[in-house]
Amino acid sequence: MRLLGRLRHRLFPPPPVVVRLSAAAPACGTVVLSYLNECFTENPAAHYHTNRWECCCMARVFAAAGCNVDAINHDDRRYRPPADCVAVIDIHSNLERLAAIAPPHAPKILHATGAYWAFQNRAELARLDALRSRRGVSLPPRRQVPPSRAIEFADVATTTGNGFTIETFAFARKTMHRVPLSSTYVQDWPAEKDFAAARTRFLWFGSHGLVHKGLDLVLEAFAQMPELSLTVVGPVQAEPDFIEAYQRELALPNVHVLGWLDTRSPQFGELLATHVGIVYPSCSEGGGGSVITCLHGGLIPVVTREASVDVEDFGTELPEASVGAIVASVQDLAVRPVAELATRSRVAWEFARRRHTRESFEAAYRRFVSKVLGFPIPD
Repeated sequence: MRLLGRLRHRLFPPPPVVVRLSAAAPACGTVVLSYLNECFTENPAAHYHTNRWECCCMARVFAAAGCNVDAINHDDRRYRPPADCVAVIDIHSNLERLAAIAPPHAPKILHATGAYWAFQNRAELARLDALRSRRGVSLPPRRQVPPSRAIEFADVATTTGNGFTIETFAFARKTMHRVPLSSTYVQDWPAEKDFAAARTRFLWFGSHGLVHKGLDLVLEAFAQMPELSLTVVGPVQAEPDFIEAYQRELALPNVHVLGWLDTRSPQFGELLATHVGIVYPSCSEGGGGSVITCLHGGLIPVVTREASVDVEDFGTELPEASVGAIVASVQDLAVRPVAELATRSRVAWEFARRRHTRESFEAAYRRFVSKVLGFPIPD
């Protein structure tokens, strides 16, 4: 019966899942948004990742501009744009297909939520090669993405990353507009924070692909700094081969592994109140959401340029992704005067509240739709 079911699914596949949003005013046509669609049927409280809220926001902006919106998942290979299509947006590998069957006059827009695919893939493989050289351990890649010519087929692009992410697409000579990553997490300034106590405590907070996100380097660095404490928040248990390779470091007295936490939970809030900084030497991002979450809690960032987060004067950009560079930068931050730590924390928090909120994302995307694409949006 299972074989018959699979055969029937191949011969008679279900129709594409399309969520249609109607314009608030008479429609000027249909915008195709190839991103996510399940987020439109969720309770907004389920928008645990920035991409879910941002996708819905993008659709609402086009609806406010008088366009109907067809929202599909980015991996839908059967949907066909309607004849009244006036724009096509995709996040990665569906744009080439959609561009070939959409009306020629409809602008094709890449919304880049990550770095260029070839850069990201090479960067992760380089980190794994470096790990093999340092420790004689071979781990599989976990953040590889399929090849895509989306930027070459795009007329224009937006990105949630910063100048680093934009540079990875520079070869295509397409204009890219920054739309600052939003945050699912906004916190009041921690006025009672004890920076004298917090100065020795650091956080690594990231998702899957632990080597891609630099946890291996951070663990090796803190193994050399027993006087400093590291808390690890992320899906470490999902990568048992990484745990086996780093069982000694993960068991050190100054390393505390908590696994994944809800950023809205009191436990995560307690970490923000008791730690001084986040250490995040990722090798490729389209706007480091975990770093931005921590900026909203006043943590001082120690990051690679590839983390794709502007840290201005309040944070530290590592000169290279190495154990030595992490040790030097973390130790330097830990011995700074308490008053300086408090000031840098406050500036980081103010930066996040000014640059990385849902309001700032929506304002930037509205400007893009109205000023660049030419779809007028009523005030």
